Formats: sequence, C-alpha cells, structure tokens
Amino acid sequence: MKLTHSLVALATLSTLSFAGGDINPVTVFEQEPVVVPVEPVPVPAPAPAPAPKVEAPVVVPPAAKDFYIAGGLTDVAVNTADRANLFSDKVNQDRQIGLTGRVGYDFMNYLGAELRGTYGVAKDNGTKFKQIGAYLKPNYDITDEFNLYGLLGASKTNFAGAAASETGFSYGAGLDYGISDEVSVFTDVVNYMKKSNTPSAWGLTLGAAYKF
Repeated sequence: MKLTHSLVALATLSTLSFAGGDINPVTVFEQEPVVVPVEPVPVPAPAPAPAPKVEAPVVVPPAAKDFYIAGGLTDVAVNTADRANLFSDKVNQDRQIGLTGRVGYDFMNYLGAELRGTYGVAKDNGTKFKQIGAYLKPNYDITDEFNLYGLLGASKTNFAGAAASETGFSYGAGLDYGISDEVSVFTDVVNYMKKSNTPSAWGLTLGAAYKF
C-alpha cells in the first residue's frame, strides 16, 4: 500500500515537471524609486566691510613761553645808619629813582632764574646807585592771571657815597599780572644787600614784561 502511494506521488511530480509547472513560483516586485528631499543649506551673506577708522585730530598745545625781558622804574632807598625806608625820607638816607632791567627764564614749573640790574638816574646827593644781581626765582600761580614770585641770589651794589662796590646776599618778592599770554605788568620789592657793616639798600619797582 505504501509503495502504491509513493509511485502515485512520483508520477504526479513527473507530470507536473513535463507540463512546465513551477513548484516554487518566483514573485517579482516592482520597486519604486525613493526620493529623499534635500533642503538647500543657506549660505551666510558676507560680512559688511568695516567702516574706515577716523582718528581724532591731535591738538598740539601752544609752546610754553619761558623766556622774558622786563623793565621798569625803581624807587631806591639807601640808609647808611638804619634800615632804609622806601616811603619816607630819613636822616642819613639817600633816595633815588632808577631804571631796572630784567632778563629771565622759567626752566621748570615753579622755578626760574633771572638777571637784573638797576641804575640810578635821579638822586638827592652822592653817587648814582648801581646794582646787578643774579637770582633764583621760585614762583606760584595764584590764579590764571596772578603769579607770586620770590627772588634769592647775590647782588653787586655800588651805594651812594661808597668808595667801592659791595657783593652779598640779596632777596625780594613780587607779583606779576598777565594782561595776555605775552604781556604782563609787575611790582616787586628787593633788598639789594643783606650784609653786616654795609648800608641798607632797598628798591621798589613797577614795570612791564614781555614773554617769548
């Protein structure tokens, strides 16, 4: 019985083979193309060119005016026995009017140097007064216009009635008022000679100065 079934099955398979039958038919699938959308990458715009740098103009301050010349009239008082008085007549005192010239240079803030000389042109009696001195000149600006200064140095002086000139310590103080950057007016008082056994000699000057 089993043999009969086997033969039938074999005959059936042979029949199908010769008849062009396909035991395992192959199914063909059509594949559709897959389209992946690609978004464009944005390209950044070029950066704008930097604006040209405009430099502020350099303001150059005016050059300092350090050199000056000055001149004025001086009331001179010389006393051989006591301290000279510039505002009154005293016994043993000689009064003169002199011309004073000054040349100076401010070489740093608050300090300068000055040469000055005074020559008597009108006198009561005796010899005409003559003096020349070299000074350090400390100074301080009280305001933009007013400058207070001192004088410390040495002076060579020919006193009225003296046979020879004397050299010694000299000092003074003054006030300068600036009319403009170049022109100023001044007044100062100077002790021409601070020395033992010599006459007392003082001068009060009013004048004007010009700065270069």
